[in-house]
Amino acid sequence: MSNTKTSTSKAEEKKATEKVAEQKPTANAQKMSTTKVDEILNPSASHRIKRMENFKLLAERHQFLTKKKDELDKFIISSDGTKERIVLKNAEGYEFEVSNSQVVEKVVAVMQSELDLFIDRSEQEVLSYNI
Repeated sequence: MSNTKTSTSKAEEKKATEKVAEQKPTANAQKMSTTKVDEILNPSASHRIKRMENFKLLAERHQFLTKKKDELDKFIISSDGTKERIVLKNAEGYEFEVSNSQVVEKVVAVMQSELDLFIDRSEQEVLSYNI
């Protein structure tokens, strides 16, 4: 009978320990979320400077993509369909050149659509970023 009482008390002790263990992560999670909210609402100077540097990188990437879009638009406007060519080079120095106007037109169309997607994504990142 004493074994039964001992096992019952051990079981109750285990349940109590589990309840405390369950409560600790909740308290820790609440403390961490409060800390995160405080960092967002009341950021330190160094935190804001770091976020500003990250924003500058986002802005530079967006400007780079916009510049490339302008260059591609100028290429498209200036092309007459007869003298265009695309040259691919790899790190080993090998080259591949295409001068077929239909192929060049398709490649340029793919480049234009992909660049538009990159610019849209970059613009959303810039607009949604909080310093």
